[in-house]
Amino acid sequence: MILAAVAVVGTVANLLPARRIAWWGQGQEPPRAGQDFQLLDVDSAHVMWESLPGVLFVDTRTPAEFQAGHLPGAVRLELTSLKEMLTPELREKLSQAQAVILYGSSAEADIEQLLAQALRRELPSLPVPYVLTGGFPLWQAAGFPVEEGS
Repeated sequence: MILAAVAVVGTVANLLPARRIAWWGQGQEPPRAGQDFQLLDVDSAHVMWESLPGVLFVDTRTPAEFQAGHLPGAVRLELTSLKEMLTPELREKLSQAQAVILYGSSAEADIEQLLAQALRRELPSLPVPYVLTGGFPLWQAAGFPVEEGS
């Protein structure tokens, strides 16, 4: 009885999130470095931002964290609301960027890797995005510029 209940609850839970387990057919491939994103250390990101006029930072943190401080000119995107947040204006901004650098608050950058993969699916012409290793905390600790507000 308990096993049947667990199976039902597990099946229902699997139907809820956007990234379900593929029981039949092919599931979604995990993000791959070099194809879906490229890792970028904080010093290289800073040099790229200073030397390349078309760098666009994409912040994956919460609205409150973004408001408290973000990288210069950053836009905020959430993986779970990507389709709603990708307005025509933002699509244009991403398409015109010479480089797109995603960052968050986690050193692992899992969300940023998944978001980079999702952006490549939504905007196939987008160059391979960069994922900032160490994210916002490392950028801030290095003493690089930070903006506040939205």
